[in-house]
Amino acid sequence: MNRPFSVLGSRAVRIDAPDKLTGKAVYTDDLVRPGMLFGALLQSPHPHARILRIDTSRAEKLPGVAAVLTAANSPQVKFGVSPARYDETVFCIDKVRYIGDEIAAVAAVDLDTAIEAVRLIRVEYEELKPVLSVEEALDPASPLIHEMYAGNVCSRVEQDFGDVEAARKDAFIVRTDRLSSKMQNGAFIEPQCALAEVDGQGRLTLWSSTQAPHYVARTVAMVLGLPEHKVRVASPRVGGGFGPKAACSSMELATCLLARATGRPVKTTFTRE
Repeated sequence: MNRPFSVLGSRAVRIDAPDKLTGKAVYTDDLVRPGMLFGALLQSPHPHARILRIDTSRAEKLPGVAAVLTAANSPQVKFGVSPARYDETVFCIDKVRYIGDEIAAVAAVDLDTAIEAVRLIRVEYEELKPVLSVEEALDPASPLIHEMYAGNVCSRVEQDFGDVEAARKDAFIVRTDRLSSKMQNGAFIEPQCALAEVDGQGRLTLWSSTQAPHYVARTVAMVLGLPEHKVRVASPRVGGGFGPKAACSSMELATCLLARATGRPVKTTFTRE
């Protein structure tokens, strides 16, 4: 059968399939650098709480710990998924805003030591009322999650197409519905992972499981105060993504900061939890 097109109507060859099927593919967590340390994060157990005090002294004294970082000794530059919503910092400054919000990061000689150091960090919280739905967020009586957003509204977008009022008058029926969906997770097989290294000239290389290395490079340069030509982000094989790996995370930034603080390569990998 003669095909009129060489691409349309034909099967695309997955050039990475043989390496993935045979186990030859190298993912970020497979990488090892000389003198590499391991990173771990302290994350919030509360959905909304004020941070009263952070004590890292016990973690810093633990043998094998190379660095402990919090907002007090890290950049507080805001970033986010887009310039229209730059409301995140690498580590929480004054309060936590969701379960899992990053408070501190540790680099140590092995993962067990890093995890133990995280457990030794003491945080004193003042629990605040959580806001758990859109309706609650819009209630004037609800607390502000981000003080910079009046009424808990970060932006408002209205889209009208054509003469809406005329369409309403001419319509046989006008129907209004409220649609909702359950929580979803990308559930990629490969957990997110980052490995950062800084050379003797201050150039940073970040290997990441990201889907969008150019987005990550721009955010890393902005938050760390580096010129973009000194930041290189490499994305090895990616074991699934589906969107959650398409923006720079606090974990990637924390790993870069740990590498800069210790002068050694640091690798951080999320657990499935």
